[in-house]
Amino acid sequence: MKMTDLQGSAGAQAPQADVALSHEQLALLCADLREQNALLTARIRQLEEEICRDTLTPLFNRRYFEQAVAGSIAHCQRYQSRAVLLFLDVDDLKGINDTFGHAAGDEALCTIAHVLTANVRSTDIVARIGGDEFALLLGAISESDVDLKVAQLTAGIAACQVGFGEGAASLSATFGHAFINPDDRADKVLARADSQMYRSKRSRTVCR
Repeated sequence: MKMTDLQGSAGAQAPQADVALSHEQLALLCADLREQNALLTARIRQLEEEICRDTLTPLFNRRYFEQAVAGSIAHCQRYQSRAVLLFLDVDDLKGINDTFGHAAGDEALCTIAHVLTANVRSTDIVARIGGDEFALLLGAISESDVDLKVAQLTAGIAACQVGFGEGAASLSATFGHAFINPDDRADKVLARADSQMYRSKRSRTVCR
């Protein structure tokens, strides 16, 4: 074989090798991009979850809850369905903090959060919307079922105690509720449930 033929054959193989190498590099690059995209997606979901959650309990926060109420109002408007907002205030949380310390107060809030989530459906929304204030959004529920649910949650909370050392304190909470109207606003529903809760708290205080 002539030298020129050998040189021509080697020259033809070189571009093929370059193409194969480029395909391999491209495949590695695509795999790396997919991995980076998966990590970025997971991080975005984590940040979204953190934004929506209360900093102490595993519950949703007020911001997310108000968005959920707005969505429920829209659903009620479209499908003529019914939903209710429960509002509850922990009784004498300040007394628990003063007697046993703020760690006991935090334990009380987390305990109540557990009772609430354990006694509602997975489709219901439970949130801590203030220091000692919680709210629940329950869909497809009647007036009589609301009363039963409040009684169930009240009993569940009353069965719990918190404290350190030899002392312990029983927990209790006062509830109020408001049904969602098709033309409602989230803040109005919260205000109605809050007002009913305070009426219940005042009437209970008077009866003692």
